[in-house]
Amino acid sequence: NPPWDRLLPAAKEFFAGYNIRVLDAPTKREREGLEKELLQDRRIAEAYHAYIGEFRSIEAIVDLLYEYQVAIVDGQRTIGKLDAYRVFMERNYQVLCDGGVTGIVVPSAFHANEGATGIRQLYLYHMALACCYSFENRRKLFEIDSRFKFANVVARKSEAGTQAFRCRFYLHNDEWLFHQVGAFTYTREFVEKTGGEYLSFLEPNNASDLDIIATATRHSKPFHHIATSRSIALGREINITDDAWRFEDIGNVYKGKKDPRMPEVVRELTGIGCLLLIEGKSFHQYTDMWDEPPRYVLPISRLNDKPDWVRSAQIYKVAHRKYAASTNERTGIFCIITPGYISTTNSPSDNSARLHPNADALELCAVGNAFVFDFLLRRYVSSGTLNYFFLARTGYPVLENAQRIFLVHSALRLTCNHAGYAPLWQEQLGDAWREPKPKHTWPVLATEEERWNVRAAID
Repeated sequence: NPPWDRLLPAAKEFFAGYNIRVLDAPTKREREGLEKELLQDRRIAEAYHAYIGEFRSIEAIVDLLYEYQVAIVDGQRTIGKLDAYRVFMERNYQVLCDGGVTGIVVPSAFHANEGATGIRQLYLYHMALACCYSFENRRKLFEIDSRFKFANVVARKSEAGTQAFRCRFYLHNDEWLFHQVGAFTYTREFVEKTGGEYLSFLEPNNASDLDIIATATRHSKPFHHIATSRSIALGREINITDDAWRFEDIGNVYKGKKDPRMPEVVRELTGIGCLLLIEGKSFHQYTDMWDEPPRYVLPISRLNDKPDWVRSAQIYKVAHRKYAASTNERTGIFCIITPGYISTTNSPSDNSARLHPNADALELCAVGNAFVFDFLLRRYVSSGTLNYFFLARTGYPVLENAQRIFLVHSALRLTCNHAGYAPLWQEQLGDAWREPKPKHTWPVLATEEERWNVRAAID
């Protein structure tokens, strides 16, 4: 203890034992090429198959002996790599007598990650959890990365389950354990309400944060419930690695000087049969022109086997950044994307945009970019990746009709920054124009002061 390891083969490290160049390969494709060459050697191939076989044996044993490593949520199996700590925690439960106590130091994934849902079910419903104190490794209590987080967990075996337990997050000094000043008390009902079916633990910094979270929780529903009720399905389309053969460098098809995201350039590219590849770093809240312009296009001729992607590129849809840490200025970064784009792994977009009105996407954009939603979202995101698992549990406000109309209209004004959004404006408002500037000129809100006034009103 602590069991940091994942029970998974590390192919890169295995092959590096035979050719150190594997570690320096700049792309996955080149690394796999080197690995394929090494496997031509029968001795290496036999050693590799034996190595993989060891892990397959472990997986078979785990499937046979353990029942809480995978959970079913919304009819789907939870995903996550097989971690040693999860197996340890279930084994501890198995060997305890009734009333027996276990104490263990584990990665913070225990209280935060989707893959540990089954273990949280076990410790909340078949164990009486006494405490979960989560530390950041800034003081190098363990000789691992200083950014790594781990938790001190104590529980007693009891079929009555957990009624309440003490917790605290973002601790640094192990001496705190002997005083426990400022520890929170969570009830199982609170975890069920704030963590949803995944039962993850909210991570407030202090008591004031916890009060705000409790208030917001009373006036909201989980994001996933709202999205499902409106047929909104956020997910990636193209995989940057597996679908790399479909890409074409934008410089090979567009020789102009303008930003390729300009509406006239997007029309030019679609006219010659190319769709732009949008990445998370190229958009921000309420703007599809942020930082670096797109680097690649996808010729439609290379998408013959993906007709849904081509149809999706013909409509407006909401997208968000996947890589956004809780320590960034903002974690929730949502934007309405114009037609002419395909999204990637790092910019999940609404794959069901045809099944609901655009007003739903605009409302989601307003809520997702709001400061309050961001505050709640940051209590869940424990890494630099905003997976849907984190979004799904975040509180989404229950809105009255007048509030919804206001949010949709405000998001529309903030989004319509160039002529590419003119059809969206016309769809929502027709010829109505109550802005101080000349009719149907873009952007709708011309100055930063105007934009921040509207954003403040949304907040």
